[in-house]
Amino acid sequence: MHDYNDSSEYIDQQLNKINNRISEQISENMNSYGFPRSMGHIIASIYYEQKPMGLNELAESTGMSKTRMSQLLRQMVQLNIAEKVFVKGSRRDIYTVEENYYQTFISLFTSNWREVVTRNRRIDQSILREIEDIQQNTTLNKEQQKEIDHHLQDAKESIEFFDWVNRLIELFESQEIFKHVPKKNITE
Repeated sequence: MHDYNDSSEYIDQQLNKINNRISEQISENMNSYGFPRSMGHIIASIYYEQKPMGLNELAESTGMSKTRMSQLLRQMVQLNIAEKVFVKGSRRDIYTVEENYYQTFISLFTSNWREVVTRNRRIDQSILREIEDIQQNTTLNKEQQKEIDHHLQDAKESIEFFDWVNRLIELFESQEIFKHVPKKNITE
């Protein structure tokens, strides 16, 4: 049992322990979303400082190199979970992070899935062009036609599916998702 009379040092230790747990939690979440755990450490560092931070401060806070920090911050800016901010009198790049859990999730979720949709649309279009080319320029036997028909049906189903995924992305980005799955106040 701890003597609470020397509470200032004890409280600092406990707060540091809590901060470390939350930093690990954010890092695990980033990993679960398919992004580097180190992004979570950056988010936690800026969040706990409660002010925008530069590369030097972040590198010191997280133990990462400035080069790696710069790469991660660039990626985070592209994902819309961090942004450069202007600080009067500073020539360094200063960053802040999105603090809204919902918005961070939406940005990460839609970023991953938008890439998947784009990639698959490109592949499906390529498959359809190749099928069209085969059908126009060759004579097919029954087995070949059956295989072509199968690939054609599969490509059409894939296009329909990724159209649905795209509409799901739009549901998140427009925040219409909250009409269907409302946010809840934990005090309710």
